[in-house]
Amino acid sequence: MYISMPRSWGDIVSSRSGIFVSEEYSVDSVREVLKQGEKIFLIGADAISNSAGWFFVRDHLALFGSGTLAGSNHPAGPRFPNLRGMYIVPEIEGEPVREGIVLRVPDIRLSTGAELRAFACDALVSHGIDQAIAAAHGGAGVIFVLNCIKPGSKENIDYSFLNRLVQKIEGIEEGD
Repeated sequence: MYISMPRSWGDIVSSRSGIFVSEEYSVDSVREVLKQGEKIFLIGADAISNSAGWFFVRDHLALFGSGTLAGSNHPAGPRFPNLRGMYIVPEIEGEPVREGIVLRVPDIRLSTGAELRAFACDALVSHGIDQAIAAAHGGAGVIFVLNCIKPGSKENIDYSFLNRLVQKIEGIEEGD
């Protein structure tokens, strides 16, 4: 499993054996790991939403900026990949985790609730979607989890959820 999380999330799961945690939001690092045969990616990002808490991405809108697949095709996958169903949304017993659609914006620090209403999305992110697309282009499944906060608030998030999520994903990899 390849994990890419914000630096601010700390050393939450990096102590687990066999798990590589990257703090680098890089399409190139995703493609390098794909070459090594990785098939499950856990990507984490901070987000803005009307509800605080953990959130699984079911689909995304990427309307701002150029896309990861623009330009010449990367040999990791087909020229025009079908990205439907690229996100894995695990069920974790006893966890109140929402799921929905996320919109990539240039900088969540400059966004307002207007983007949420205008585009009928559930959360706003600045990072992670390009990496998710690169992983899906290479044939991998993506679990994209967001730490959502309400605009203008500073909520305390229980990061122990991430360890429970990683345990669940390890079960998926082992076929449980």
